Amino acid sequence: MANALRARREPNRVLKEVLQTVAEIRKQNLKFDADTYLAMLTAYARTRNNGQVLNVLEQMAADGFEPTVEAYNIVLESYTAKGFSRFRNEFLELMKKNNVTYNAWTYMHVLKGLCKEDELEHALDFMENMKNKRIEVSLMSYVQLVACCLRLNDSQTAMYLLKEAEATHQNLDSQPLLIMDAMRVAAFTDDHDGVRYCWERAVDKYNMRPDEGTCLDVLRVAAKSADPPLATDVIRQLSKSGFVYKEHYFTPLIDAFAKRKDLKSAFNVLDIMRSSGVTPTKQSTRGILGNLNTIEDIDEAYYVLEEIRRENRNVDVTAFNAVVEACALAEDVNRTVATYREASALGVTMDVDTYNAVLLMCVKTQSRGLGNVVIEEMKKADVAPNLDTYTTMVRLACTQHNYEDAFTYIEEMKSYDVVPPAECYNTLARKLAAEKDPRFHIALEEMTTFGYRIPESTKQLWK
Repeated sequence: MANALRARREPNRVLKEVLQTVAEIRKQNLKFDADTYLAMLTAYARTRNNGQVLNVLEQMAADGFEPTVEAYNIVLESYTAKGFSRFRNEFLELMKKNNVTYNAWTYMHVLKGLCKEDELEHALDFMENMKNKRIEVSLMSYVQLVACCLRLNDSQTAMYLLKEAEATHQNLDSQPLLIMDAMRVAAFTDDHDGVRYCWERAVDKYNMRPDEGTCLDVLRVAAKSADPPLATDVIRQLSKSGFVYKEHYFTPLIDAFAKRKDLKSAFNVLDIMRSSGVTPTKQSTRGILGNLNTIEDIDEAYYVLEEIRRENRNVDVTAFNAVVEACALAEDVNRTVATYREASALGVTMDVDTYNAVLLMCVKTQSRGLGNVVIEEMKKADVAPNLDTYTTMVRLACTQHNYEDAFTYIEEMKSYDVVPPAECYNTLARKLAAEKDPRFHIALEEMTTFGYRIPESTKQLWK
């Protein structure tokens, strides 16, 4: 705040000093020279006093100092800020009227102003006019144009400008923002080719170090475009830049391999994560699960797990869980149970997510008996249930005519000082309404007590 105040006060201080000097010159009956007028022009322009700027220009002409292009450029430079396009246009018209030819600085100031106003099309037209007059577009102008593209999410134009800048300037590394902003807009618009083009130049050619946010955006594009090499390069760069490995660095790489149906490589990344000090979770394998859409896909994934085991390598429990959950989502009881029973053969120690996946299948197929077996096996294995477990058990209980266990599970959660998820109450409310059970109202009261918003559709269930 203090810096901003100083920045605003500085032009006014300079103007005051200039006017004091002008008053002294007048007091001594001295004539103004060109430097005096330029000083006045600069001071008034920086305080954005348009009326006084025009007066100074008129005084210059009256005293025989016809304003040059440099004088107009002083004014244009001060009017590049956002919100001054009208004044900028007035001075450009005045230059035309007085037959003052634009020079490179004129174009640069105008381009800067247009970019700050996000007038990209106008700026591009102005740039073409500049090139037609064989005036070189400065590297800084390209930086400002690409920054405008970033604000407007125009990747195509940004890439065109970047390549043009490369063709006319040899030192792009002197303006790293040019390549970085082009890469950012390419990532924001899922332009895979643009992202890869920028990454190769920024990192491989110019040894730039993109910030973590930009790297994460590039990782997202690499995952979406099934580009494991790019994702690998980004992870390597993050490490090189001193960032500690995190789960969400590796997840896009897993997703990229999964999209290419290279499940073995996707599973191998889980092992790399553990060796890098990162513990994979259920979220790590979402991309794998999302690509197991058919029974053939599921079987192929299981065969890959067997292959890994035959190679005397560890089968990661998160990989195993993804296959079990895929079977559950396919509502294939036999495959789910058969895969679940193979945990020991694959050297996997099942965790809570394994049991939750099997319970999910029980919900989908309303297999309450099997669900009871799984819950008992979970207890024998001394695996503590989590919120997902309880939520799934409530759902499972509500698939049956006798749903009293749903209340038991909710009370058990509360006994651990855990607030039952809203999904538990919504599931129970739907069952109670269907059964015309007056405890429906008690369930809604508890939801309100815990601060949950009750959907209107849930309230309307009781009729």
